[in-house]
Amino acid sequence: MKPVVRGKPLIGMSARMKHFHRRGRRKLATIALFLLCALVQPALPASAADWRFCYAGSGNDRRFYVSQPFPAGGSLDVIERQWGVWLRRQALRYETTGCPRGADRAAVEASLRSAIRYNAGQGRSAVELDWQPAP
Repeated sequence: MKPVVRGKPLIGMSARMKHFHRRGRRKLATIALFLLCALVQPALPASAADWRFCYAGSGNDRRFYVSQPFPAGGSLDVIERQWGVWLRRQALRYETTGCPRGADRAAVEASLRSAIRYNAGQGRSAVELDWQPAP
């Protein structure tokens, strides 16, 4: 099957342009998946049993940075802001970020394993970071 743009085959495009077109579609699909993961969990205040982990994806560096799971005591905005500040202090480059939550530690660990597997399949290696949000 030939690649198409808006219903038309990519005839006449250079191999380099076809590569960038496919790469852009892959990047959009990755971003959509990350957003879907973040949106699946409602943005409600965390209960005492809620857990989270944070991630940052870098397609350019082929890395998927992840924190260890932690109890979600603070608001999502505060946690994500702290995560972003910490990543910048570490001079880590990333294009996507988020802090999905789960009902308990086991659920978050399962989600984290799934995210690491998915990113490995996309050619990004997982890098576990020693980060916890401030109380």
